[in-house]
Amino acid sequence: MPTASKERTKSGSHSAIRHDEFLQTLIERKKTKLDRLVKELAGKNNTTLNSILKVEDLFKEHIEFNSRSHLLRELKGSMKAPILNTIIAHLVCENKIIINDDHSLTWIDTEGNKKLNTQFSKAASI
Repeated sequence: MPTASKERTKSGSHSAIRHDEFLQTLIERKKTKLDRLVKELAGKNNTTLNSILKVEDLFKEHIEFNSRSHLLRELKGSMKAPILNTIIAHLVCENKIIINDDHSLTWIDTEGNKKLNTQFSKAASI
């Protein structure tokens, strides 16, 4: 996973996306910025549907991860960090996960998530 000091340049462009800018874009959740980021990352990284489903299944099982590196460790070496970053950006764009201010990742999509739906049913109404 790249560090905050490293920069990745866009193909055919002079602009660069730094690691902290990547996180800030995910935290802000502004649709136009997210769409642009997902398209850029998808163009660089060949993400397969199986990889996306693998990450979604992990989120459905655990609901939250302390960090991207924590999620990457749970994948047990089956995925490279740039691919995971692309999937995370896609899931944020699809409103399936959120990136919290402390950079933890939380699954917010309730469809098919028995554990999360059980928690919601036990929660007090406001």
